Amino acid sequence: MKISDPLRTGFHYVEYTYMNCKQCAVYFTLESAQEAMMKMMKRGVECHGLHEWKPKLEILSIQKR
Repeated sequence: MKISDPLRTGFHYVEYTYMNCKQCAVYFTLESAQEAMMKMMKRGVECHGLHEWKPKLEILSIQKR
């Protein structure tokens, strides 16, 4: 299975608090991120949201030069 570059295609991350510090857990598919967030919530972890990161178009055009 070929894995695409997440800095070109984007990724998902779950923001949560661990020991009074905000942390992010990164996932390459939406389904994985959703599943992980649900597991965290069942364990009592304070989750702040599931976010998607996508590269900006101008960054991609600069890299192609």
